[in-house]
Amino acid sequence: MENYHKSKILAILIGILPLIFEFSSNIWKGDNGFFIVSAAYGLILLLLALSIPLEDLDQWFLEKTLSLLSVFLALAVVLNNLDIFPLSEIGALYQLTIISYMGILYFLDRHFNAKNLVLLLLNLNILAQLSIKAGTLLILIISVLTFVFYLIRVVVTFSEQLRPFLLCVYLIVLLISLVWYVPELPDFVLKNLSWSIGSIILLIEIIGSIFYLKVKGHLRPTSHLIVGIIIFLIINEISMLVAESNVLNTSYLVLIFILSLSIVNIFGNISLGKKQVKISVLIPAYNSAKTIVEALESIKNQTYQNWEIILINDGSQDETEEILRRYLGNTKLSLKYTKQTHHNYFKAIRHGLKYASGEIIFVLDADKILFNQNVFYRAVSTILGEKCDGMFVGIRAMYQRLKDGKFHLVRPYYRNEVSLIKTALGLGKNIYTNYAFWRREIFETSVYENYLINGMPVWYNAENNLGLRVVNGNFVGLKYRVSKKVNLGDNSLKQNNSKTLFELSTNLRTLHHIVSRINVPAYSTQATLYNLINRLHIASLYPSIFKQGQTSLKEITPLVVKNIKDSELDNVYLKTIVDFSNNFDPQKTAKLVIPKGTKIYWGTEIDEFSNKLSKNTLDQFYYDFMKIIGQGTTIYEIKKDDQKKLEQILDFFTIRDYVRIISN
Repeated sequence: MENYHKSKILAILIGILPLIFEFSSNIWKGDNGFFIVSAAYGLILLLLALSIPLEDLDQWFLEKTLSLLSVFLALAVVLNNLDIFPLSEIGALYQLTIISYMGILYFLDRHFNAKNLVLLLLNLNILAQLSIKAGTLLILIISVLTFVFYLIRVVVTFSEQLRPFLLCVYLIVLLISLVWYVPELPDFVLKNLSWSIGSIILLIEIIGSIFYLKVKGHLRPTSHLIVGIIIFLIINEISMLVAESNVLNTSYLVLIFILSLSIVNIFGNISLGKKQVKISVLIPAYNSAKTIVEALESIKNQTYQNWEIILINDGSQDETEEILRRYLGNTKLSLKYTKQTHHNYFKAIRHGLKYASGEIIFVLDADKILFNQNVFYRAVSTILGEKCDGMFVGIRAMYQRLKDGKFHLVRPYYRNEVSLIKTALGLGKNIYTNYAFWRREIFETSVYENYLINGMPVWYNAENNLGLRVVNGNFVGLKYRVSKKVNLGDNSLKQNNSKTLFELSTNLRTLHHIVSRINVPAYSTQATLYNLINRLHIASLYPSIFKQGQTSLKEITPLVVKNIKDSELDNVYLKTIVDFSNNFDPQKTAKLVIPKGTKIYWGTEIDEFSNKLSKNTLDQFYYDFMKIIGQGTTIYEIKKDDQKKLEQILDFFTIRDYVRIISN
């Protein structure tokens, strides 16, 4: 988390570069003052950047940096229009705006939302006010490249799915650039020493960033990296030429080096070394006789063929096994079959994982099918193309006779605290999805612990209270059947309006984890406002207010359970959590002894726990322990050997982060 906060500071310091340039030029008149301030500030940026692990200079850092840069560039223009600080370093501001404009166009593809549309409009407005020779030519070049490369990905390589709204935005930007274009060139002089030195340093920096990452980790050059670096180099070399600066701008050159490190880190892929990686498809099946063949057929028809299927029969009582046997008798598939006594969806996946050998893991529910034959190809292309832990896929409803229905596109995912706050303001509900392709090492660790064990959102890492590095695939990957009762394995898509005990417990666990380390002022008001804005589909513009600290459970837990039916609230498990929140006492202490043989429940085993609770067959320890929790007890004394067990039990009751354990 310390490095995460360092990267935030670096993003802010880069963001305010336009103001630094303008203040230095207006306060210290002449080129010398600008050069000295730029050199000093550049040194600060460089030292901070080198103190941050390369993995934190990722795509989310890059987008955050360019977003802040766009905002402060707009502020510099506003100050100029108000005659507070006249624009004196137009060339330097133009160079920064070109970088920002180019980056926002890219991230509009990755995260098509209201925030990036607003930032695009800001950049266009700034460029319109910066009058510079040949400036419109470079804007046109960037707009054409963006439009052409998007069409290539959609029409030629099929690595992306056509998104009409994004295509329209790129087309409009291209038309604006054509209207703006003025065929005038700068009076460039080869003896311009600052440009000559700067252009050489820029080239050395980009090459150096590649070698720097090569030394730090196993860098695998990809087509994404090569194309990205070449375009980035050419655009910035031209912008230096167009700006015609008479002063060597050190801060700008340091910025190029930092951005180059980010680009190489994002596209250089240092995690999956194989060119043809294998996808292990885990299919948990329970009474899936009517749907399993269609699911298998959708895999068999993929254009990307390096995959294996691990099918886990979770104690089906119908003809699932017989139908599967007949199907495999007529069709050759790379399939491993295993069977277990019926437990639950999550245990079936954990069981099947033991048989997987692929570098990428994907869970396909037996009642769903892959959207088309390019899903695996697009998934591998995305995961190998960017530094990430996994990739979300979109979902589409499927009515009878496989007729397509409503899209469920995953909202743009950001790996930052704002995503956590919005999840908390949504009362702990998963605001993204649980359907994703994963790198194996992440699935076996964080995803396994947080999702398969505790049932929290698949993208959330409770250990550091931050999201995983997941990117949006920006294509539809699955179709699901619409029926009266449907279990999608994804809380956000359940059609039954009444909340199940599983949903409530996982929502509370997620919510309590997040707000235990983040203070959300006026939680109730913010939650109401956020959900209103969310319904308008502009949640990316919501100004989340939060600070480091802890939010009182009295402010949040009652909101989650207030709409629960009284009959459901009679559940002793839920009532225990509510009572703990209302009676929270930071001084109340209890001594505990966990009897040998006591079963320790995980979050995904809440149904088993609830069934035993209703039949009064739980271990006596839990009846006594729930009374202690309900009294608001926050300090627990226990033998050191039982500390891990107690931590797991407290996590099961969603309150682990709000209590203190004293072991002896």
